[in-house]
Amino acid sequence: MPVIYIFLSFLISLLLETTLFNRLAIYGAKPDFVLILVVLVAVKKGSMTGQLYGFIGGLMQDGLSYGVLGVQAMVKTITGFGSGYLKNKLEENSLLLIMILVFLITIFSGFLGALARAFFTSYIFLSHEAVRIVISAGYNALLSPLVALVVKKIYPANK
Repeated sequence: MPVIYIFLSFLISLLLETTLFNRLAIYGAKPDFVLILVVLVAVKKGSMTGQLYGFIGGLMQDGLSYGVLGVQAMVKTITGFGSGYLKNKLEENSLLLIMILVFLITIFSGFLGALARAFFTSYIFLSHEAVRIVISAGYNALLSPLVALVVKKIYPANK
């Protein structure tokens, strides 16, 4: 049953990203709800679950983007795998710790995505891209406590 809820969470996340938060973008930066979900589920359930949800969520994002197919899936898979190593090492109820973690992982994910785009296309990383990544990290950090509540409802206890 939780898989259905996570899938629905991804769909709602993508809907929010492409509609409401698309209009609230600052310098092209908007929150990445899929990344927040992947990080929080990975921290709660481990690296295997994290990379699975990262791949599924990233592939869904790739399907809605005009970029190179697979870049978001690769980035989210790596992010989910790495975040999963923090299972049982992070206090799940510490919102500040979660916000800091999401902020740092968003920056890592943004630069990993830029590196992948540079490898597969003629993409040139510019300083405004770094600003966009940091603003997105701030957005994600601020919204991560709300997403953490959703993940806590889907997975009530760490088994």
